[in-house]
Amino acid sequence: MSSTVPADLPRMFRPEPKLAAVPVQPTAKNREALPVAPPARTWSFIDSTTSQLREVTCLPGCVVNHSMDQETPTHPTDVWCMAEATTEAWIPMEVARKYDDHRVLSADIRQIPFSNQMHERVPHAIVEVVEDEFVGGLDPDGLASLILTFEGQLAQMRAMHARLVELREQGRVQL
Repeated sequence: MSSTVPADLPRMFRPEPKLAAVPVQPTAKNREALPVAPPARTWSFIDSTTSQLREVTCLPGCVVNHSMDQETPTHPTDVWCMAEATTEAWIPMEVARKYDDHRVLSADIRQIPFSNQMHERVPHAIVEVVEDEFVGGLDPDGLASLILTFEGQLAQMRAMHARLVELREQGRVQL
């Protein structure tokens, strides 16, 4: 039995090509060596809703200073962890007819162990598209989809750049 698809098979019966956006499980051959994160911290706090002592194990690589959580009673949903964020990029943007620098496209990994939202209890990505405007709660597939969306927009912007250069070279835009 052959596993090839006949050339004359109608398109509707052909298998769909594998999507590049779907993450694949790494194998020993294609796995990158990830930097070793510092060991996860375990600490306790007093739950302000029950007055009970609760234990937390931070997200590996957590950079949040939890000293205030440990020193005063804290509501469980106010406890959150964050792995070190990506580098920041700033661009000048016009807002209310005034130019200011704004942070764009930064991302970090967070975990809110006692969140009311189940998806926030596990590590998830938060992407700050423009300063104080976030896309949150992204699992690995959601982050991959967002990256593909940004890549599509960048491809359109590259095409627009080429067209702009072409128009300037043709002398259609006078300065």
